[in-house]
Amino acid sequence: MKPKKLIALMLVLALGILVVAGCGSGDKGGTNNTDVSTNAGNDNTGTDNSGTDNSGNDNSGNDSASAGDDLAEGPDTNNGRPYNLNPVKYDTRDDKYLTGINATKLPITEDDVTITLWRGFTSTVMQGLDESEFFKELEKRTGVKVEFLYPPVGQEVDNFNLRISSDDLPHIFSTPPDYPGGYPKAIQDGVYLELTPYYDKGLMPNIKWLRENYEEIDRDIVDDEGRMNFFPMIDIVPSHPWSGLWVRGDWLEELGLDVPETIEDWDNMLRAMKEAKGIAPLGLNITSWYGVATNYMFASSYDVGYEWINKDGKVAYGPIEPGFKDFLAKMNEWYQEGLIDPDFATRDTDSYNANIASGKIGAAGLAYGEMGQIKVTGQNEDPNFKWIPVPMPTSYEGQVIKLRQDNSTVRGDREFFTAKLVDDGLDEIAVRWKDYWYSQDGGDLASYGPEGVSYVWNEEGEYEWIYPALENDEGLDFWTLYPLFKLHNWGYLRNSRAYEFEPEVHQCIELWAQQGADWVMPDNISHTPEESTELANIMTDINTYRDEMTLKFIMGQEPLSKFEDFVETIKGMGIDRAIEIKQAALDRYYNR
Repeated sequence: MKPKKLIALMLVLALGILVVAGCGSGDKGGTNNTDVSTNAGNDNTGTDNSGTDNSGNDNSGNDSASAGDDLAEGPDTNNGRPYNLNPVKYDTRDDKYLTGINATKLPITEDDVTITLWRGFTSTVMQGLDESEFFKELEKRTGVKVEFLYPPVGQEVDNFNLRISSDDLPHIFSTPPDYPGGYPKAIQDGVYLELTPYYDKGLMPNIKWLRENYEEIDRDIVDDEGRMNFFPMIDIVPSHPWSGLWVRGDWLEELGLDVPETIEDWDNMLRAMKEAKGIAPLGLNITSWYGVATNYMFASSYDVGYEWINKDGKVAYGPIEPGFKDFLAKMNEWYQEGLIDPDFATRDTDSYNANIASGKIGAAGLAYGEMGQIKVTGQNEDPNFKWIPVPMPTSYEGQVIKLRQDNSTVRGDREFFTAKLVDDGLDEIAVRWKDYWYSQDGGDLASYGPEGVSYVWNEEGEYEWIYPALENDEGLDFWTLYPLFKLHNWGYLRNSRAYEFEPEVHQCIELWAQQGADWVMPDNISHTPEESTELANIMTDINTYRDEMTLKFIMGQEPLSKFEDFVETIKGMGIDRAIEIKQAALDRYYNR
């Protein structure tokens, strides 16, 4: 163990800094709702959002008497919080922050029980998830062992499909790829389990308490018919954006420039950086969690997104909106002037981040979880290296930004239970085991790791990380090391403050949250199996065409005079029908 820096949690709470440990899950731009960190510790693949999570209040079933017997200590009616919690940890919580109860009797089983769990995994700090201090402690507490099944890196979709077609199912799929027709179809096909019967039977007392005490959770954890189908991530702290725009603050100071607030400011800043540094200063990305598809970089400056947008209850497809042409025109202008990285179209995450850390880029879209490692690397070469968050620029007088990266309380990181649990007689044990992840103690274990192993509460009531050290790990930041002891993108009751943040992260969260997300599509709308199939048949080709043409327009391989042809082609591919399907799903969501 080696001491790490203190996070003055109580001070942070007092300041009201709302932190979501994101970089991942939860974009509402139509991509997978998974907030992912690109650091080496990341173990994410993608989330099945094809049916999408759902809402509607499921009040049809009440917990049985046996569920009441499982309750440890109930909530304190004097302050609305559980009275069995450590007051050092929780007395400073504001009422708007979620909390939970401890309603699970441990151990869950004294028999020799092993659950198989499929999940994409890649890491440079451990060989497998069985090395995680979280899973070691979880087994000690619950008595349930986990056997991890890892698909080959880069072949997650193929491996998932092969397991389905060959009926070689794990007990649990964690953040799996999309099932054809969405997860409702997977339930119809007998692959996934519907969880409502287990909820009605009283096997989820912790989730029951959360649903009964938080309306948003009750709405979003079920589908339009009130059925519970998966175990999602639930954020304790109201979520703020985790991806947005950054610029080199030290370069702004050096060049005598103010923080850019308009597109005209960006014109001047990028040109000044190019002239002073001899580089193409803008790191542009389109489809990743740090690009246009997630944080709307520059697209929202023209009142559009890269995918679906919700214009005051009316669904629109961003790329066929008039503002998308204006967005493309500006990107093409910058590209032709040499202001955009000429290799932007082919860069992967590693080379993108390496470009930023090495000083070859002066402005970029970025998830805040990546800033720590970039800062460590960059300051090794240049002690003045400093990135600061900046707002989304406006393109006209009086514009109010309505699109940015945003998250719901019920996030898109999900675990799906399969029929194999029933075949092996482990379904009820697995449900009780998973429900423990939504208790206060289980959520804290997943959020922080084991107390005394990864953290302690010091005499000042401050949270102190003492997470395990690796040999020669001085060049690795928290976001690279956290998989050794805690979880990130899984289904559990997550404390979004349980991370080590650079000061810039607190700044970016406050800054980005000042702009609106009014037109962002809700995470948790759902589609019927028939809608999911039809939507996939339409949108697969449309999105491929959109991706190809977007790059061609930006790079000048197609003139913008053909934008109207681009729109008509997309309409001919069935976008109007797709909009109808999305509109029906959005209407059902609002009527839950």
